[in-house]
Amino acid sequence: MTNVLRGRLPYYAYDDIATLRQAVIKASSSKWPHPRIISYKNAKLLFRIVNNFNPRLIMQVGTCYGVSSASMLAVSSRSHIVLYEPELDKYPATREVMEMLGERVECHDALESTMDSYTHQLGSDKPFLLINQVNTKAEADALSQYVKSLLGGECVIVMRNLARSKRMKGLWQEWHGWAQHGQTFTNEKIAVIVASPKLQREDFFLWF
Repeated sequence: MTNVLRGRLPYYAYDDIATLRQAVIKASSSKWPHPRIISYKNAKLLFRIVNNFNPRLIMQVGTCYGVSSASMLAVSSRSHIVLYEPELDKYPATREVMEMLGERVECHDALESTMDSYTHQLGSDKPFLLINQVNTKAEADALSQYVKSLLGGECVIVMRNLARSKRMKGLWQEWHGWAQHGQTFTNEKIAVIVASPKLQREDFFLWF
């Protein structure tokens, strides 16, 4: 809570994250409708969470123009992302960021293939998921089935946009209820589930 969620120390990657985010904002023409770009505060938060757990492989649902992906990959040059984003080619700024990240991001336009590829590559590592957005009920159902299989072991799940999306809020309430062990943290906008048999079941509602 103190060093990660409410962390105040500066990190080496913050300047690069800020620069990239401003470039994406500038490249996103106002004449094109586009989703909200992740805030600098939340991009830094994602960096700190990933920096704490240091996963080799991350599964991500939704891009936030690639800024969230770049923020997480800034932790380690050895990390990779398996990304589900069916509208990747819709926004030129997103394509440019993904090209910059190169082979470190494996992009899919189908959720099932994303989960299959992630599971195959994960091996014995602990799962780490970032869920930015879920667009349909079918996606939510498929993702819930996958997450339910993970919550019995060790995993970390970060969920965003709870206050902006009824579907995301519903998934949070559902997954939170399934967790039998470990700790959860939320400010009602972002939620983090840290599932582990080594941790007693605790829930924290706090500002971060």
